[in-house]
Amino acid sequence: MAVKVRCPTCEKVLNAPDTARGKAVKCPACETKIKVPVGGSAAGDSSIGKVPARKTATRAPAKKRVEVDSGEFLAGLDLDKAIDSSESMCPKCGAPIPEDAPECPKCGVDPATGQLSAAAKKRLSRKGKPDPALFYSAAWKDSWEFTKQNYRVALRTAMYFILYGATAVGCGYMSLIYCETLPPQIFWGVLSVAASLALPGWVWCLTIYTIRVSAAKKSNIREIHFDIFQNIALGVKTILWYVVFCWIPLAGIMYPLAMIHMAMPVTKRGWINFLMLGTFFRNFMPTVYVFVVQFVLQLAVNLALAPAGVLIGMGLPMTGTARWVMIGLGAAVGVLAVVVASFALVFNTRVIGLLAYYFQDSLDLVTFVSEKTYVRKEVKLDAFGTPIKSTAQKVGQVLFVLMILGVIVGVGFLLYYQLFKKN
Repeated sequence: MAVKVRCPTCEKVLNAPDTARGKAVKCPACETKIKVPVGGSAAGDSSIGKVPARKTATRAPAKKRVEVDSGEFLAGLDLDKAIDSSESMCPKCGAPIPEDAPECPKCGVDPATGQLSAAAKKRLSRKGKPDPALFYSAAWKDSWEFTKQNYRVALRTAMYFILYGATAVGCGYMSLIYCETLPPQIFWGVLSVAASLALPGWVWCLTIYTIRVSAAKKSNIREIHFDIFQNIALGVKTILWYVVFCWIPLAGIMYPLAMIHMAMPVTKRGWINFLMLGTFFRNFMPTVYVFVVQFVLQLAVNLALAPAGVLIGMGLPMTGTARWVMIGLGAAVGVLAVVVASFALVFNTRVIGLLAYYFQDSLDLVTFVSEKTYVRKEVKLDAFGTPIKSTAQKVGQVLFVLMILGVIVGVGFLLYYQLFKKN
């Protein structure tokens, strides 16, 4: 016959078997041990009522004690399910380590060994400088994000190429074909050369500016401006660099490294190819990778230019309206190709900038100019108090006078040729 007893902790009524009389049973709700009375059913039933005052006064409500039966509790506990395997704790700093993470994201400790991982030791040895191994992935991902962020610069570049390219072609046509006399030919020829020089000058300016921004861990080049006179001067500088640096065959492969040095305060190594050889061989793989990226982008540009060439080539043999329609379509496709080439140019300049950022320790860069102390020279005076000119100053004055005379003679000859040619 079942014996009814009440749990003193949770007040739940239990039906204990008759064989449990005089023994202790565990409450299934709170796991508190309850003693079953030894008496008959009446005694057992009496336990359902109120608890005698004496027992109530001398016995406080029992608390849940798991430690008394800890062996039985742990035996029924599935430890594999209780352990949170999604993340562990760093043995050094206590930070949570995500699942499958090789090291602590905070201090770099390997949770398996309790020591710094090889990657963390390598990062510490670089003293906060970037990992060169990341360059090869950043050359695509980071450069693409950079190009999207500065898309307006790419569109402006396309506009400059179209505007100044058309100006150079138009002025060249006026100088070589349309005009028959020398002064107009010289005038239009000078304009054509100036417009042509502005284009490589802008490429130089954009490349140098992007390298400096990238080396400073920045990504905004929207503040760059187009200065026609500055770009003409940089166009002349570009031609001089190719003449001075690329006179040796295949020296142009060091172009990315030379541009990085040209962006630094000291540009000496960027002008002398022999000084760049050691730097080139130490950075052979990333330099070649820059050209791999440029080759892939050039394929995209060529795919955009090919339809323009085909349309114009088909239109030239035609006559009448069909000819100009085909040429117009070819020119429109050519404009789109110039836009693609401009975006590729911005992309390529970022790749060179990332090369400067990730390999700054092996590029032999001179980023600081030694401070110079200027001493004021004493001016020597003659007996009348007039400053005595040096030999260089005298030669400079003579050359200036000869230049002025040459300009006067040249202008006079042109006027004479124009006015008296028919006579």
